[in-house]
Amino acid sequence: MTYYADHERKVEDNPAAHTDSPAMILGVWVLLVLGSILNISISFMGLGSASIYVHMMISLVQLCLVAYFWMHLQRSDSLTWLTALSAFFFMVILFALPLTDYLTRHLGGL
Repeated sequence: MTYYADHERKVEDNPAAHTDSPAMILGVWVLLVLGSILNISISFMGLGSASIYVHMMISLVQLCLVAYFWMHLQRSDSLTWLTALSAFFFMVILFALPLTDYLTRHLGGL
């Protein structure tokens, strides 16, 4: 039996009460598609080395939209938020370590 708890600690056993409206699902989908189109169009703008930062910011917004709405973090408890944020933290570490190696290659090695 599955129980759903909201932030006020009211527990209910009615998963159908937490369905998303089709308008909200469509709105988030449209925002994700617009973000993808914006990413593609920015790659043709010729921003040079600054384009990677713009791409990453757009991707971060898309990640937050997917996690908050489609992974239902908006209705989840604190433990689920902690798990999602810890996964994001470790992902940042796993991206930062190779990136620091790549960015410091011109300084020489040991």
